[in-house]
Amino acid sequence: MTMNVLLHVHIVLGTVIVSALLFGLLFLTEIYKTVSVPKFIIPSPKYKNLHKRGFQERRTHPLSAASISDASKDVKLILYWIPNSNAFDYLGLKNYHTSFEGLKCPVGNCNVTEDKSAAYDADAIIFMGPALGKKPGKRNPKTRWIWTNHESPCHSKLSSDWTFNWTMTHRKDSDIYSPYGFPLLDKNHDEAKKRDYLSVARSKTKLAAWAVSNCNAESRRMQYVKELQKYMNVDIYGGCGSFKCGLNRDNKCRDMYNKTYKFYLSFENSFATDYITEKFYKILPLDVIPVTRSGANYTRLGIPPSWHIDTHDFKSPKELAHRLKELDKNDVEYAKLLQSKAGIQVSYWIRAYCNICAKLHSPTEPVKSYSAQDIRSWYGTCKPPDDLKFIK
Repeated sequence: MTMNVLLHVHIVLGTVIVSALLFGLLFLTEIYKTVSVPKFIIPSPKYKNLHKRGFQERRTHPLSAASISDASKDVKLILYWIPNSNAFDYLGLKNYHTSFEGLKCPVGNCNVTEDKSAAYDADAIIFMGPALGKKPGKRNPKTRWIWTNHESPCHSKLSSDWTFNWTMTHRKDSDIYSPYGFPLLDKNHDEAKKRDYLSVARSKTKLAAWAVSNCNAESRRMQYVKELQKYMNVDIYGGCGSFKCGLNRDNKCRDMYNKTYKFYLSFENSFATDYITEKFYKILPLDVIPVTRSGANYTRLGIPPSWHIDTHDFKSPKELAHRLKELDKNDVEYAKLLQSKAGIQVSYWIRAYCNICAKLHSPTEPVKSYSAQDIRSWYGTCKPPDDLKFIK
């Protein structure tokens, strides 16, 4: 009798335990269904040697909530195609040693490599227009080939056997707009405008500076400046002038322009559509008013007239000189020009990489193909200068 009771108890306990386990399993399953589990797992890089030659693997740390919308997408690999292995860092990405993380792009799920063996599997290849080098051996139809160029048409050549999917240049109508600079208003812009710019204006001791090493540019800027010098002082630095800044000249010159001169001649070497170089953008944040001469429409590129003085607003260098000397005598008016660009910072073309990454992740990005002739026709030619009527 006792054995039967014990057997019955064991059977009941076993049934209870099994039922409890089954109930617990069902309970946990229902919980799993109702809890929102993050699905984002950062995929491993396609190539484990992305850290070589200056680039590093993307770190697998948790991303912010703002980035999770892009997290389910694969990491896109961008091949930085350079003609040789001399670390030709044309676009400066190596300054961001953690690849796209340092750029803080809205869509930054991309890695970059210089490893040419990755050509077929890369999502995009950036080719440097001035130095294309030898093509990859085999082309993947899914890989976007990008023609990158920041030179003017005067200094650009492209052989007929190339085909590209995207353009990336200083022209605003490029597939990827990549100007020499993106002017940005600092978050303290309003506070910066309260600065005593009248004192800054009064502290200046010289009128105009110009740094130049190409004395025979297609824009014939030297002829224009020589005429301008008949009516006002222009101190010419560099290989085409007699003024020097000394060692570490980039920083020294910039500091000296900032403290000493009221105007700086930001004259381009070529006249071409949207062609504005660092000659303008490096001066823009300084306490100096740039005097510009180019073939670009500055307003179209988001640069208001109050930030610079355009030579095309004057009939001749003589008329321009008259205006600059007027401003030199009127510190109040000159101070207002400085105040109008208070707090401006310049972000350089590195930001265009964000656009590449976003396009690679976009499912609606149309398929494009450009022959070399298509690009040559679109990129156009340099324009002849139209302001040298004083030359007889």
